[in-house]
Amino acid sequence: MKKIKYLILALTAIVFAACQESNGDYRDVVYISGTMQKNTLRKGFEGNDEVPLTVTCTGKVEAPVSATFEAAPELLEAYNTQNSSDYVAPPTDAYSIDDATVTIKAGQFVSNEAKLNIADPSKFEEGKSYCLPVRVKTDGNLLEAGSVLYVVFVPIITTDVADINGKPFLVPGFRNNEKLGHLSQLTMECKVYVNDFCHSNPYISSLMGCEENFLLRFGDVSCEPDQLQLAGGKTGAPSWDKPDKGTAHAATFPTHFPTKKWCHFACVYDGQQITMYLDGEPMGDPVKATGDISLVWSYDYGTPYGDNNGPFAIGYSAGGRYLNGRVSEFRVWNVARTPAQLLNNICYVDPHSEGLVAYWRFCGTDEQSDGSILDQTGNGYNAVPKSGKASWVPNHKCPY
Repeated sequence: MKKIKYLILALTAIVFAACQESNGDYRDVVYISGTMQKNTLRKGFEGNDEVPLTVTCTGKVEAPVSATFEAAPELLEAYNTQNSSDYVAPPTDAYSIDDATVTIKAGQFVSNEAKLNIADPSKFEEGKSYCLPVRVKTDGNLLEAGSVLYVVFVPIITTDVADINGKPFLVPGFRNNEKLGHLSQLTMECKVYVNDFCHSNPYISSLMGCEENFLLRFGDVSCEPDQLQLAGGKTGAPSWDKPDKGTAHAATFPTHFPTKKWCHFACVYDGQQITMYLDGEPMGDPVKATGDISLVWSYDYGTPYGDNNGPFAIGYSAGGRYLNGRVSEFRVWNVARTPAQLLNNICYVDPHSEGLVAYWRFCGTDEQSDGSILDQTGNGYNAVPKSGKASWVPNHKCPY
């Protein structure tokens, strides 16, 4: 609460500083509506759509104030640098700004609407993150901090998703794979919809990873079935074929998650700390950690764990602990993804993205004749069903 209070005070100070004349008097200023809270707007769209644009004055104007909106894609490079994002501007024929000049009438403080139209949705390619900076110019006193709005376009994707209640998947290609035994950075992502949590011993619903090594799961005997855990969280294994001997950084997160709601989870290790994300936002404080991570099927001094503890799996660990839920967009990276990258690629990512090791979409069209789920990267890490094929649920709209 103190942080929020200080943030509000800081924003207020900025506004008043911008409004102050050199002689000490204060004046009202104009800014793009909404930018005092946040200058980035995420717009989900299906087909043609529009974003209303208005300007606001900090007080009622005595005479009409005119303002004009314009696209400013040249501002995007600096925005990407500041936010560690990789947005591209949409093609100029993909959008238009209609009724670009607006007016705040005398006695009012909000203008009529201009419209940023999505004119051709087909111009937005899957796997790319699009953002358009929109700048305003006015004959009034412009507040510089509120002069640009960054509109992020979020295409709504309709796809099938897999229901894997009691039907987990193993990844044989990870077994004894030395390339995956020395990961100096790691990102694991998954999009999950829980039908029901496990309410009997061992109270665990596994998501993805290696048991006793690096595993995302719900529940344990030490916490509630609806709490997320990083089990093991081991870094610094002495050798790639004995990852179980590393230093554990296990963590249980206090949030109690609901059933029948989609959540996107990401675990990111940058070589110095491990951070968990929910829908692109950090969950709690990072955990300090150093050393490599191993995702190979682990051995203990030459004795294979077999299917009970060792394999990298989806919806399974320790010979059971199944996930009763739906899954989509499971990914493993050998790089630390940024929050912006996580948020903007919840529904899809380019299979040829740098650092993407394995990518299981679980979208229906990637199911092979034997029930395996294709690794979209082409690296050959198909996810193999352990006890039967998945069931498919059609017409899921992502990101909602």
